[in-house]
Amino acid sequence: MRTISILLVLALAASPVAAQERQPSVASSDTGRGPLFWSGLVLGVAGVTTAVLGTTAYRVEDSSTGNAPIGAYQSCVAQRASDPVYATNNCNALKAKNRALLWSGVGLGALGAALMIGSSRTRAEITPGLVRVLHTVRF
Repeated sequence: MRTISILLVLALAASPVAAQERQPSVASSDTGRGPLFWSGLVLGVAGVTTAVLGTTAYRVEDSSTGNAPIGAYQSCVAQRASDPVYATNNCNALKAKNRALLWSGVGLGALGAALMIGSSRTRAEITPGLVRVLHTVRF
């Protein structure tokens, strides 16, 4: 969690620095990237990292994952502790994903993508059944 907080602070601190380097809300003619592009990139990376950590390293023990019945992880741990035959069981595969980390990562990633799209000459149009990404090229 500390790493995520640090990345979020860096992302939010990067936007004023980028705004000081270029004119605010005007895309640079040579790169086509506005001042919020790099902040959006950092937020997007932080979001993807958070979502991946929520489904891998920071899984929760209070519920089971996938098609396993409710309490399967707790049963596996109890069986491993009580019977020496099952002492080598690996119950970690039964842990559930951390939904709070997963969905906050998805939200951060979406915010980062929106900042990146909004600061470049690219726009997204969402219509029923279609997502269209358009890029403007000026001569």
